[in-house]
Amino acid sequence: MSDFNESSSGRGNTGRDPQELPPAIFLDPWLTAKGDAIKSLSESIAEEVERKISTGMAQRARRDAIARRRLIVENIVANCAAKALSPHIDPDHRIAVATAKSKPTRYDRKDYPQNLLSAALQAMEAMGLIVRHPYLFKQRVTTIEPTGFLLSSMDAYGVRLSDIGRADGAETIWLNARTGEVDFADHSPIKRRLDYSDTQETNSLRADMERINGFINHADLRFDGEPQVPIAMRRMFLLRSMGDPHGFNLNGRLFGAWWQSLKSDRRHLITIGGRPICDLDYSGAFIQLLYIRETGRLFEGEPYLVPGLEEHRDGAKQAMLSLLSRSDHMKRLTPELRGLLPEGWTARRVVESFSRYHPAIAKHFGGDVGVELMAMESRIMVELLLRLETLGVAGMGLHDGLQVAESDRETAMAVMAEVSERLLGMALPVKEKLVRRPDTLIAAAA
Repeated sequence: MSDFNESSSGRGNTGRDPQELPPAIFLDPWLTAKGDAIKSLSESIAEEVERKISTGMAQRARRDAIARRRLIVENIVANCAAKALSPHIDPDHRIAVATAKSKPTRYDRKDYPQNLLSAALQAMEAMGLIVRHPYLFKQRVTTIEPTGFLLSSMDAYGVRLSDIGRADGAETIWLNARTGEVDFADHSPIKRRLDYSDTQETNSLRADMERINGFINHADLRFDGEPQVPIAMRRMFLLRSMGDPHGFNLNGRLFGAWWQSLKSDRRHLITIGGRPICDLDYSGAFIQLLYIRETGRLFEGEPYLVPGLEEHRDGAKQAMLSLLSRSDHMKRLTPELRGLLPEGWTARRVVESFSRYHPAIAKHFGGDVGVELMAMESRIMVELLLRLETLGVAGMGLHDGLQVAESDRETAMAVMAEVSERLLGMALPVKEKLVRRPDTLIAAAA
């Protein structure tokens, strides 16, 4: 008899207002139960799910559905384990689950039985393994989170991140388009994912990403000594409007790697092949790319050292990103940007100060040039990662930066300069950023 039944659930109270909208990560249909520990746990849960769902079903129908339902249960358990154990996912995040039936696209897992998902979630909720938070019109999709009972079961079975696998076939080239609408909550542009027809270009782009992902997944990347969930980085391309012809020359940044959203004060716990990492960066890349395009030369000096913001580099960087990425005149500061700037700074002061400091590129403020710069930035990153792969060097990309093992520092810095010079006609400046380690923080405080 399975341990998973309603009487032993211990579901408990999450202590949250059900109307609150905490951040969420989307359920990843490509995660699988690979290791023995998570397989044993998933099989035990799947057996109980079958007893709840299959009652009264014809024997043939039950046999036909059991394998597909087992895939669903394994995937849900793998997602819950990834959420609970991954160092880059905040404990307050929930898992967003789209249960609506829709026509499959190239982004969907073909063998994923979407029509069985809702029933499996209901059964797991009845067993006390998950808490479901229902869909709220125009506010959130259905979200789930593992209960303390499921978390303790994972611990009892000895589930680790290394037990989680990833099925092959996830799309790595994504195309989104702006709809012209804005989000009700944060006023950000709403984008819609588009299906597209493959061409020689998209096949080449996809082959590059598969090569990069394959190499990184075979490298020994760990966090605090623990192997992490296999990655499937994707390039996110953009159309400025739904009516634009399909193209892959805007944005193109890489997403989907666990280290990209890891807080900077935890990066010292990353190792590659058992070796500590160093953090390399194309200094002021966003601005330098535009200067090269507009003037044929690099900006001489510190790109973000705007008068009055000398002690607020993060605010200056965020302000410049906003100026270059928006498609209209800056009229007000977002709460996030306001919090990064000194008291008394307004949108007007930002525009005037940056225009005086960067007159050569000020005409692009409010001109939506950011997605064009991101495209070049991402092209450099892909070429960089491919070149490092030929040298046997595992690199962890961060948009305009790179993390490699300390022993590969000199090689990586040379390749960063080589690749940018080949693509731009001149090398972008490369610098090493401090990896915040407890010993350096203690020394600084002494």
